[in-house]
Amino acid sequence: MLKKIFLFYPSFENGGATENLINIINFLLKRKISVVLFSYKVKKNRFKNKKYLKVIENKPLKIFLLFPIRWNLALSSMINLFSYSNKHKDNSIIFSMQSHIPAIIISKIIGKKIVIRNSEEPLGATRYADNKFFAIIVLFLKLIFYNFADKIIAISKRSEKSLQKIVINKKKIKLILNPYLKKIFKRKKNKFNQNESFRILYIGRLTFQKNLFPLIETCKNLSLKNHKIQLTIIGDGKLKNKILEKTNKFKNIKICNWKIDVKNDFLKSDLFILNSFYEGLPNVLIDAVNYEVPCISSDVSGARDILLDGKGGYIVPINNQKKLEDKIVYIIKNYKEAKKKALYAKTQIDKLGKSNLNIFYKTFLKLVNYQK
Repeated sequence: MLKKIFLFYPSFENGGATENLINIINFLLKRKISVVLFSYKVKKNRFKNKKYLKVIENKPLKIFLLFPIRWNLALSSMINLFSYSNKHKDNSIIFSMQSHIPAIIISKIIGKKIVIRNSEEPLGATRYADNKFFAIIVLFLKLIFYNFADKIIAISKRSEKSLQKIVINKKKIKLILNPYLKKIFKRKKNKFNQNESFRILYIGRLTFQKNLFPLIETCKNLSLKNHKIQLTIIGDGKLKNKILEKTNKFKNIKICNWKIDVKNDFLKSDLFILNSFYEGLPNVLIDAVNYEVPCISSDVSGARDILLDGKGGYIVPINNQKKLEDKIVYIIKNYKEAKKKALYAKTQIDKLGKSNLNIFYKTFLKLVNYQK
């Protein structure tokens, strides 16, 4: 039987991808499968049954300090994975959830099978990357190395279609939606009072990918047009100081530090907005659906899976500030419709539940011929 998994995740960060990592590892630990996690700044208190968990901590490599930090940590993880696996030639497979190319290379060198979970839509991530040069290099490497993976997990329908364009053997690709394990919340009925401020919420990393400046400008414009708008942004990231500078004169825009428990923030909100350039399957959008908050999302990978192609929320073109502004105004005027959409999206939330963890597990078993 499968006894051990080497889990390659070079950079332990705040956000949905790390939440998925934690859910998957805890599921494996509960089944008494040993997990060796290769990562950086791991928060061990997030894991249960730690008896079966071993963490190999990465450190940034000084000789590669000019590289982007994720590249640096990926190379550090690669060295650690090679060193550790050479000393422990046991019955195990590699599961990569981040920076897959170094993990694929090591899997071929040491002769272990590897599953990679692609957390974003590759072509969209390249098109809208803040550093096009590095993004094109990464895409070129994916075109080569992804074909050497034994199994590739896509987390949304669009991601699956994108992967099919860069992987020769399409049978290697398997669609498994994120395992959403939070308790399904039963919310008391609430109505938006037209005389009060319309409360908009964003939660996530403060990075180029999330395209926050058009959202901020939209809320400023609506305020100038006498719409009572209150925007709350919760998160951390390298653009935080620029965002603070841009919003410090506007009392109706509030910037808060990242926090794990955001339940009350959702419950106090009238609308959740995700305005990203690209995504994989955004957990925070699932959170909004769970808390029955109407949603607007840019047309990124995963949005249509969660918002049911627009039947469970509103989808706007990527990086279209005019469409975003028009949709906010429309929702303010038609809030009952927006609530109905949110409630409908919630009726389909079960497809994102614990059953997906079992699919992960069965995928691992099939890979090593423990199960037909």
